[in-house]
Amino acid sequence: MYQNEKVDMRVKYTREWTFEALYRLLEVKKYEDIKISEIIKKAGISRATFYRNFSTKDDIVKIKVRAFFKDFINSVFEHYAAGYSGDEIYLIQFFFKRIDEEEKLVDTVIKTKLEYLMVNGILELINIRREQFYSIVKKAHTLSSMLVNLTQPIIQDLLFVSRIFTFTLLRRQI
Repeated sequence: MYQNEKVDMRVKYTREWTFEALYRLLEVKKYEDIKISEIIKKAGISRATFYRNFSTKDDIVKIKVRAFFKDFINSVFEHYAAGYSGDEIYLIQFFFKRIDEEEKLVDTVIKTKLEYLMVNGILELINIRREQFYSIVKKAHTLSSMLVNLTQPIIQDLLFVSRIFTFTLLRRQI
């Protein structure tokens, strides 16, 4: 899900415009009632351009979520590569800070009822990147530091996922 793919700037802008169009339409209509033709018109793109980038309107959100997680992972690795430290709790806090910065994405995910994309992204982040994250976290700290016990990854994973579920439920109630 998080492979480093080079995206042409035109494709990047098309995807951003299309996401923005969907977001604006969701302010006035239910997701189920939004037609692809409305998204195309609002984004100012052709039908061929839409289908060159997306198969369905769900793909607009899927690609945006994928980009969010890719950017999050890159930011974490840059943080540790620069010599900064932080344990799993730091990673969780950093994740939620990034979620707060992506209000449009979170609102769109909830309005489209595609929360599973965020949860799947988190689970994939935990499962696929676990060893990488734990290795960089361990390198950033000495054994004598007063940190969360890194030998208990399952507890940390459960904390991380439970925070996401809580976050999703709270957002739905607002």
